[in-house]
Amino acid sequence: MKVIGVVSSPRFHRISDQEFENVINSKDILNSIYKIGYRGEVSNSQALLLAAMWGANKEGAQVELVYPEDPIPNFDGAVLSTPVYFGDRSSGLHNFIKQANLKGKAIGIVSTGAKRNGGQETTNIYALYDCLDKGSVITGNGPPTAQYGGTGWAGNKTAIVNDDFGIKTSYGTGIHVAKLAKIMLAPLSHERPKISFIKVTTDDIDLSFISKFKNCDTSLVDITKMKIKKCIACPICPSGNLDNDYKCIIKNDDMPELRQILSNSDCIIFISGTDDKQFQVFIERTRFIRRDHFELAERVYSSISKTTSVTDILPLRIMTNMLRQNMFGLPFYKDSFGHTNFDIDYYASIIKYYTRQSMTMRAVSGIDYEYTAVGYEDAKIDEKAYRD
Repeated sequence: MKVIGVVSSPRFHRISDQEFENVINSKDILNSIYKIGYRGEVSNSQALLLAAMWGANKEGAQVELVYPEDPIPNFDGAVLSTPVYFGDRSSGLHNFIKQANLKGKAIGIVSTGAKRNGGQETTNIYALYDCLDKGSVITGNGPPTAQYGGTGWAGNKTAIVNDDFGIKTSYGTGIHVAKLAKIMLAPLSHERPKISFIKVTTDDIDLSFISKFKNCDTSLVDITKMKIKKCIACPICPSGNLDNDYKCIIKNDDMPELRQILSNSDCIIFISGTDDKQFQVFIERTRFIRRDHFELAERVYSSISKTTSVTDILPLRIMTNMLRQNMFGLPFYKDSFGHTNFDIDYYASIIKYYTRQSMTMRAVSGIDYEYTAVGYEDAKIDEKAYRD
């Protein structure tokens, strides 16, 4: 299993093989980044990439850095790295995404901006979305934050050494790219995949494409016809004892049934159209599922978009929302004005294939994440008192 780190900063410094090996084999990555970063031997985004390579190596991957103008080697996964330019990637990374064969590759990304709110998340999101269009399978940085990759706060040269949080999100990204690369190399499960199609639009859509998913247990859920109450943003999510079956304070709607469908699925495919008003209510309510120790972790998801709107960004929102659940994103199918990005038969075949690989890995990996609230104070309050 080989994971490459893609260097794309104009400030990059080509470190020696020995320096790279020293970082990868270090026991304390924060200290290693501090030493090499403080001496100004790497750019800030390179420092995050080194952390990601350290994480991938700890997960069992062979790792290698690829610099601008280098020939692209064969690889199973890649961590992209870039400084932020106006909330987007560098031209070097843009060229890599356009030129490289990313089909079936595990992809994650790390980025640095001059401030905490410096465009790192939009940069990561745009790049991951473009990689999906090229047939990649994507991941974020995993728990505890489970967001869109590594996000470093660094403007001046060497500033990244002061951002332990950004470094940690980056080695988390490397770990999860390596995990995803393992999935892409795993044998196929002999079990029938359970694929749930979640229709999130009121549009009258021809659903005959579901028949393409042969040898699967498929189900269709139309959430526009379900009773889903809005999240009330209570501070006790998940409420009560984590051993309970259902942990949301809102009981009298269809979310218990929907939660069961999602957690019993091997793959979740959202069907979107022009009307998506119910989708946001649904996404808000999945907060308690995420907080239940990432219950959907390392399952796979995708999207089938049937729309005539050139401004529709629901597939992009689906991508980001499900990454927060610590899921892995499979290529999306898009149909706009009758033009599609994949042949539907090919799309169905790769979804089934990747899903069966992920089933094998989930069966043997012993997934055991623990949700830890990051960014919140310990504000537990009595459930009865809150409801009163």
